[in-house]
Amino acid sequence: MKNDDTFSDDGAPSTSFPEHDVHSQGRVLSSPHNVPQNTSSSTPLHRMERRLTSHHRMRLLLIAMVVFVLVALAGGYGVFRAVSQPSRQTSSAFQQTRCPFHVSTDFVEGQNVKCGFLSVPQDRSLPRSPNIHLAVAIFKTPSSQPASDPVLFLSGGPGSALLETLGPTLNAGNLAYRLQNRDLILLDQRGVGYSQPSLHCSDNETPRMCYDRLVKSGINLNVFTTQENAADLHDLIRALGYQQVNLYGVSYGTRLALTVMRQYPTDLRSVILDSVLPPQVNVFTSIPPAAQRAFDVLFHSCTVDSHCNATYPNLQTVFYQLVADLNHKPITFDTTTQTLKSLTVHLTGNDLVVWLRKSMYATGFIPQLPAAIFQIRQHNYTLLSQIYGGIINDTMSWGMFYSVLCGEDAAFTTRQSLKLSVQGLPIQAQPALLNTSMLLFSVCQFWGMKPVLETQKEPVNSTIPTLILQGEYDPVTPPTNGMLAAQTLSKSYFFLFPGVGHGVISSHASNCPNDIMNAFLENPAEKPDASCISTMTEPFFT
Repeated sequence: MKNDDTFSDDGAPSTSFPEHDVHSQGRVLSSPHNVPQNTSSSTPLHRMERRLTSHHRMRLLLIAMVVFVLVALAGGYGVFRAVSQPSRQTSSAFQQTRCPFHVSTDFVEGQNVKCGFLSVPQDRSLPRSPNIHLAVAIFKTPSSQPASDPVLFLSGGPGSALLETLGPTLNAGNLAYRLQNRDLILLDQRGVGYSQPSLHCSDNETPRMCYDRLVKSGINLNVFTTQENAADLHDLIRALGYQQVNLYGVSYGTRLALTVMRQYPTDLRSVILDSVLPPQVNVFTSIPPAAQRAFDVLFHSCTVDSHCNATYPNLQTVFYQLVADLNHKPITFDTTTQTLKSLTVHLTGNDLVVWLRKSMYATGFIPQLPAAIFQIRQHNYTLLSQIYGGIINDTMSWGMFYSVLCGEDAAFTTRQSLKLSVQGLPIQAQPALLNTSMLLFSVCQFWGMKPVLETQKEPVNSTIPTLILQGEYDPVTPPTNGMLAAQTLSKSYFFLFPGVGHGVISSHASNCPNDIMNAFLENPAEKPDASCISTMTEPFFT
């Protein structure tokens, strides 16, 4: 599923309660079917184990850990490289290493793709802070006329690993298709992926066990924040010798991008915000209404689609009756994850609500959802199994996820506000959607994060050219989020894409979003031609 997803709720480490992403996130740079993708093996660096036991995966559907593309996007990209200016030199803070992922045969490692680590202070408030090491990959454009300003990709989650999920998918064809003549820089944010130290929680740890281990190892969780992520990006841009970059952020990556816009505006030529999570939106209280809005879009679209309505009549009624039935008599089925791990799933009605929410992250799953719902009613779990296995993401760094959301969102709400967030929603959906945010909130009560400054929760005001992309079916960052961000971005262009879930660029619903993005990158000062949106359609329900 998506590797980035602000609200990357692909499954957290095991907890004392049942548990359930990018981002989803799809492969943002994976190419359309007509673009070949060739990959070959190169000797990888030591990779951190991210295995989830079958017992753990059986619990993955219940706790939707939210706010996330990427993903964010999903729900990615690639490696260091200095482009056209011969005078540019990288800082000694960046040390080149072998790439920790398989590099396509289109690239020659060390030449048109480079990997390494950027060393930055763990705690910038301390004069002699120990360093942490951030994994970076730079992919050089195959264009003979490279632009001097690269695209720097910000994944979602928070906590989605970028190099591991997107690095192996990149080749000259899809890089040229997605970004034309620009280099692509990938960064595993602090605490995430190949970056060191890792805030990954192992499959046999509860959140409390993970917290205790991280703290005992000497990690100060209070420096794993969006503010520090933004400072890391500033240091990265300087270390690589760039004057300015173009930021692409998806899901949580959009909140990070907005923070960079506020703190380091001179670093940026332009910004692309895909499936927006503005700092003034509270993740916890937004989960239930955002999910319900997407459910309503799905049910309405099926009703007004003659084929869908005839094949799957009264879809909304059928779904909510299934919720009640499965809460009374749960079902069991087998599935296989994207990493080819088999597991057996025990699904209740509340789990079904969470499953539908998560499934709507991925645009490719949306046309199959009415059929899947009707199959379940007929005791056929074929589509349910396929989709369930496809939405599990085990690359998440849940320690980073908790650290960011506990300090930025949980600290600014209450249990009573969470309860109020489900008022007015269908009674059948309320328990699952409330439980999603409540379980997250309960972890934050012991995670030990200090509240961020209230100024960080204020809207970002900026004149930097900004492209805002939103999907009609997005179940976690609704279109109103993008509209809200646009209110204080004076040079922003907002576009809504029909039939699309979370992570517009990664959706592959059409070439249209990518064409608009490239037109914007070519001339950020001018509103891009978006007439192609009129050629996009609602889902073709199966």
